[in-house]
Amino acid sequence: MTDPTESITDAVTHLHNLLQTKERKLIEREADFARRVKLFESTNPSMGNDNDVIQLNVGGRTNIAVLRSLLTQFEGSMLAAKFSGRWDDSMEKDRDGNIFVDQDPDNFMILIDYLRMRMNNQLKHVLVNHRPNPTYKLCTMLEYYNLMPGVYSQTWVGGEQFVCEEIAYGTVTLSSQEGERATVLHPSGEYRNMSPQVLEFAVEFDKGASGAVGWIRCKDEGKDSKVTCSFNEALANALFLNIEERIIFGPEAALDQNMRINHNESSTKVICKRSGIEGEMELSIEVLEDAKAVANLPKSCQYDLLPVIQFMGKVTVSGIKYAIDQLPTGSKNSYD
Repeated sequence: MTDPTESITDAVTHLHNLLQTKERKLIEREADFARRVKLFESTNPSMGNDNDVIQLNVGGRTNIAVLRSLLTQFEGSMLAAKFSGRWDDSMEKDRDGNIFVDQDPDNFMILIDYLRMRMNNQLKHVLVNHRPNPTYKLCTMLEYYNLMPGVYSQTWVGGEQFVCEEIAYGTVTLSSQEGERATVLHPSGEYRNMSPQVLEFAVEFDKGASGAVGWIRCKDEGKDSKVTCSFNEALANALFLNIEERIIFGPEAALDQNMRINHNESSTKVICKRSGIEGEMELSIEVLEDAKAVANLPKSCQYDLLPVIQFMGKVTVSGIKYAIDQLPTGSKNSYD
């Protein structure tokens, strides 16, 4: 008679090998795609010049003139690709030869004003209190042009010293002081009104880095406040994974443990998601190819649900998605 334990072990091993095979094929396809893109760009160089003056007709509003360099600031965005100069001849134009942009002119001018502020800043950075107020109309346009990571860039805050560095469009690294542990939040929603609510984010702990990652309900105590929670046990207002202990803690108890991760031997990537609306919200933490836990946190109108990371060493944060559908429509937009 076959030992059930051996059958389960064989099934797990088979599934693990299958996932590794699929991962290798995906990496090969991504490498082939990157090679094709590089070949295309080398054979189809941009014909545009940064100093070109682009005449636009935005939703019927004409007499809008901008430099090409203004529209191509965020190299990873669709807006930058569209106005690189490579596609000028094929873009729609009105009878006067202006490039036609089928967008709401008020929202597009909000974007233009933001890009001008960024262009005029020596550090190419706009303070969070000068970002445009997020509305559904504005943010759907920004998402269409892949500009959400640019306009509402990652903003992590915490009481301890740490370094935040953008290494690619929409991707940052967070590094703690040597031998020190840092805890940071990503303010969003009504919490300091920095960006729309975060729906999803991915964190990869470097080999040797330790800490915790997940969601926490946190009350805004002002710009100098910091998170002082101990992420070594279940917290009523949090769902998080402790990398060292290999435990996912829910609001009341451990939800999963003994995952096949070892922070001292390899990097660990974690994806955190939320879905639903207030009162029916579901949170999840997923360790790639290993474990997933789902929980609901108690609702409190005085507290905001925020991404939280505690780390010693370096982590990479990417893939932030925002709850655009929950934003007010916004007929017009303005800066505070």
